[in-house]
Amino acid sequence: MIVGSIILLACLHVWQRVYVMGLVKDVSVLEKENKNLKDLVKKANMEVIELSRLSRIEKMAKEDLGLTRTSSENLFTLNIDREENNSEGFEDVVTSLKKIADNLPVLNETRAATSSIFESDEE
Repeated sequence: MIVGSIILLACLHVWQRVYVMGLVKDVSVLEKENKNLKDLVKKANMEVIELSRLSRIEKMAKEDLGLTRTSSENLFTLNIDREENNSEGFEDVVTSLKKIADNLPVLNETRAATSSIFESDEE
């Protein structure tokens, strides 16, 4: 009986050591994976910073999209008067669009016909 208990305790001890060694190996693998993931996050953040550079965006806007800087007289600010019970975002958007539409140039039939004549001559 005593010999059986000793053998059982020895087997339990060996199993426990093997199990702990497996856990140590798993922890090591997970720490390495965690380090790699942190490095990937750092690289992704650096890429975001690089892609967000103002000079890069301005260059793309100018070269790829043909956008130019506008003069200050063409800029305007939309002021929205918010009421207590007007908390819906949709109404704010509609109000903003109406204000923008008020500042857009108007094209009547005569100007449209004149513009189409000049466009056909340029081609």
